Amino acid sequence: MIAREGLIFVNQGVAAVPGMKTGESGSLLSIQVLRALAALAVILPHINREFELKLGRPDLLPLDAFLIGNIGVDLFFVISGFIMVYVSEPLFGRSDAPHRFFLRRCARIVPLYWATSGVLLAYVLLKYDDLQSANLSVRSVAASFAFFPYPKPNGDITPLNGVGWTLNYEMFFYAIFAVGLLCSRRVAVAGISLLFIALAAATRLAGPFPNPLGFWADPIILEFVFGMWIALALREGVCLAPWLARGLVLTGVAAGAGSFVWGLHALPRLIEWGVPAGLVVAGLVLSPTPQSTALGWRMLGFLGEASYSLYLIHPMALTLPRRFFPQLIDPVAHPWLYTLLLMAVAVGAAIVVHVAFEKPVTRWLQKRIAAMPRKPRAAKPGWASGSGVAP
Repeated sequence: MIAREGLIFVNQGVAAVPGMKTGESGSLLSIQVLRALAALAVILPHINREFELKLGRPDLLPLDAFLIGNIGVDLFFVISGFIMVYVSEPLFGRSDAPHRFFLRRCARIVPLYWATSGVLLAYVLLKYDDLQSANLSVRSVAASFAFFPYPKPNGDITPLNGVGWTLNYEMFFYAIFAVGLLCSRRVAVAGISLLFIALAAATRLAGPFPNPLGFWADPIILEFVFGMWIALALREGVCLAPWLARGLVLTGVAAGAGSFVWGLHALPRLIEWGVPAGLVVAGLVLSPTPQSTALGWRMLGFLGEASYSLYLIHPMALTLPRRFFPQLIDPVAHPWLYTLLLMAVAVGAAIVVHVAFEKPVTRWLQKRIAAMPRKPRAAKPGWASGSGVAP
């Protein structure tokens, strides 16, 4: 190994990076833990909404502090960029990579999202006389299922499942990344990065584009770029010295929390929360420190596996205590205990959905995709792999 300015270059390759959890997907436990923390963070602003709008008691908790939970979305975007590059290693440079990759992502994302959207659509149809009364239209409903940013009658670009707005960015990223897989790892990451930077810069310099391009060109897409470059660094065999890795994590946490010092949204979101999220992810995954095997760490890792269910299910789950057992805990007398109840109900519901629906359905679909005939990797020196040779 060669140490230089806080970096450690592992000549043996990425598999030799300490702290890596080996396996079929080569996933990092730290990423799963971070996904769990991100999903839990996203719940906080919706607890804010439950107290403020549904219970009519915004004075019971320091709810403004809960808004920092929105940084969980930025963590998810950075993690998504990282995971796409990291797990797609066998696909770079293959002619069948785009459709195989996109099918696998659809198998992972679509079933649960369509299921939750279907439940919410059924609720809307039962509660309201027509779609217009619920601020919906046939086109906005269809767009929700198609992951397409389309305005509701009042102009709001929010799908049936409100948290699904992030998936409109995810699917856009997946479509671009799928095409990039025809290239080498390095060329794909560089090309997608330049495209996203150009989009974000153009919408700032030339004024907002019409939707959907205006939606997709939001600078938040650069958080995917942060994650891709972190994964590229890991795949190139780079890890950080322990002091530097810890420093990045602490700096990211301090910068994210510090948004309350200078005021929320005083800076562009990409700077306020995107950069801190990138620092935390980089510090964790590029650290040479072996990952913990403690029970709590592994439990968070499992919750990270269920984080997609938790993300999509929690807005509905948070309504269950108020609707079905309102006398269990008085939110006025015990607001913090009621907050813990909301978190526990959301986590419990997500685990049930993950185990009973998301995991088996995804596994079944992934097996069908894996059974598809494979085409050989294109043998194009300097194009089919990051270094000019097959990885």
